[in-house]
Amino acid sequence: MVALLPSSFPFPHASIPNAKPHQLATPAAAAAATRPESPNAAPPPNPASARLRRLIAREDLAAAARLVERSASRDGEAPDVYLCTKLIRNLCRRGRTSDAARVLRAAEGAGSPVDVFAYNTLVAGYCRYGHLDAARRLIASMPVAPDAYTFFCRGGMVERAIQVLKQMAEHGCTANTTLCNIVINSICKQGRVDDAFKFLNNMGSYGCNPDTISYTTVLKGLCRAERWDDAKDLLKEMVRKNCPPNEVTFNTFICILCQKGLIEQAIMLIEQMSEHGCTVGVVTYNALVNGFCVQGHIDSALELFRSMPCKPNTITYTTLLTGLCNMERLDAAAELIAEMLHRDCPPNAVTFNVLVSFFCQKGFLEEAIELVEQMMEHGCTPNLITYNTLLDGITKDCSSEDALELLQGLVSKGVSPDVITFSSIIGVLSKEDRVEDAIQIFHVMQDIGMRPKAVVYNKILLGLCKRCEIDNAIDFFAYMVSNGCMPNESTYIILIEGLAHGGLLKEAQDLLNKLCSRGVVSKNLIEEWH
Repeated sequence: MVALLPSSFPFPHASIPNAKPHQLATPAAAAAATRPESPNAAPPPNPASARLRRLIAREDLAAAARLVERSASRDGEAPDVYLCTKLIRNLCRRGRTSDAARVLRAAEGAGSPVDVFAYNTLVAGYCRYGHLDAARRLIASMPVAPDAYTFFCRGGMVERAIQVLKQMAEHGCTANTTLCNIVINSICKQGRVDDAFKFLNNMGSYGCNPDTISYTTVLKGLCRAERWDDAKDLLKEMVRKNCPPNEVTFNTFICILCQKGLIEQAIMLIEQMSEHGCTVGVVTYNALVNGFCVQGHIDSALELFRSMPCKPNTITYTTLLTGLCNMERLDAAAELIAEMLHRDCPPNAVTFNVLVSFFCQKGFLEEAIELVEQMMEHGCTPNLITYNTLLDGITKDCSSEDALELLQGLVSKGVSPDVITFSSIIGVLSKEDRVEDAIQIFHVMQDIGMRPKAVVYNKILLGLCKRCEIDNAIDFFAYMVSNGCMPNESTYIILIEGLAHGGLLKEAQDLLNKLCSRGVVSKNLIEEWH
């Protein structure tokens, strides 16, 4: 295989087709950046705060919550309110709003100066999971004055959010354009573009006027719905209402056109930008480059890249690199990386992940792992996407020991595994007839607050059925349903084939007929069985 990367670049050459992965030796991953809930975050003032910071960084939320609760019974040990708020947010993101509420009360009891940001975080968590009564009770009991964001529900309950906007004046809070824009964005995310447009026109009733962001958000919704004519009319309306489109407005439109392969329309739109005083910059050109790459027109993308009047950035190079890897033009990719470094445009984590993914897809696992080891030298920290990509490559080779070693390694580096990580591990364990270990990993998922989806249950069911442990498979299926996970067609197919594989042909046929009559599985399966 031709070396993808130049010798001057310290990446591995793809020359070992049957390489086995080895232990990763990358430095500890940096803690994920978070938006501070408090504008006056300060260094930990006491040992309790120092311990709390370490526990949050390790994602040991249960221990962190216990620490805050213990602090409530001690003098002089009040943890920093910023850290408490961060813990509340992390718990809410995992659906553990009850634990978050206990942390808030414990912080109050410990003497921490709990501010409106902490309460807003829990209110938002309640709303996200539909616990609106709990949110209202918390607002009513707040010892600090609520602000506008306290009253705004971001949990997908758009109609209730609109009601809140109307009621805010009763509490002395004036609605603003920012809050209205959030409502518009929520409506558009639900695909209700007509309702978003109606809300846009009614913003005056809430005491504020739409701005460029308001119009751009609706325009984005129209583009995603592929209502191109309506989007063009909205651009004209912006001009009529003295709210002219800016670069973000045009680039939003152009990006979606390019994603849909409508390059000619995107170019026509670019030609209009100067008429509205907008500059065609690298973001616009990146959209066009991506559009050509998505369509497989890599030569057109390279031609545009060479003629760009502005300096390309890392996104430009990464987009082209993705297109070249997809077309397996490895020599051109190597030249592009060399040029990228020569022009002082450093690769980022996304760039590395593109290459790691390519090597894993081709089965060059040792090269992929060595590539990950080089990331830190270029100022990049391997992230969860990096590790999941490696894990996917490892599990395709049915190497459960290497997969478990990688799992242990990423956890030790402070990277929290997600559902994809665990699903890959469970899948390879089941394939290698290590079903007991797969079930153990499954329970680890549950213990840390994850809710496995049908695809994860199916992997264990398949392992049990291959062993002809039909009774255990049926028990696990019942456990799946009792946990509120709805089986899908694959679940039933696994069970039917498991029954047949275990010699229970009549039971398999009866189950198949019953499921087909209910429309649960495809009727084509009956024809295959006859």
